[in-house]
Amino acid sequence: MSSVILVKHPLVSDRLRTLRDRETNTELFRRALRELGLILAVEATRHLSTRETTVVTPLGVETRVEEVDSSRCLLVPVLRAGLGFLDCFLEFLPRARVAHVGVARNHDTLEAEVYLSSVPLNAMEYDHVFILDPMLATGNSSVKVLELLQLRGYSPGKVVLVCGFAVEAGITQVSLKFPGVRI
Repeated sequence: MSSVILVKHPLVSDRLRTLRDRETNTELFRRALRELGLILAVEATRHLSTRETTVVTPLGVETRVEEVDSSRCLLVPVLRAGLGFLDCFLEFLPRARVAHVGVARNHDTLEAEVYLSSVPLNAMEYDHVFILDPMLATGNSSVKVLELLQLRGYSPGKVVLVCGFAVEAGITQVSLKFPGVRI
């Protein structure tokens, strides 16, 4: 089963309150979404691998440090809502590659369909994939993106689905179809 990480933090609760309040104006909504995205970016990247290297400090002392190679990360914002989290992740992963995926509901079949994808075919170049989709409701869009990634050779075990809001139906659908994905 997919592992679901619920971020319990007073700042997260407050940002969610702002996002849910119908009285919130556009400026405050954008600010709250960005702040939530920054917190989620820190939490979602908790499992990134690091490599040891050395730097010389301003005092001329060579010291060992850990470094994240963000070029091995792929950010996949689901259009358009996922763009709200993209800059937040790029703050911490500046060399990450961005691959946009557009998903829309077909009005005749009511099924989710991919209408745009820039997901690279060279899956082996990426150790971590972050799907950015602020709302996990039915799970149809997320499953469509995960199917696309799997077809392109990406292992579900490398994927973190980052959501600000999630409901049980969406979590269940993703978990059943892609048990290796972290939400």
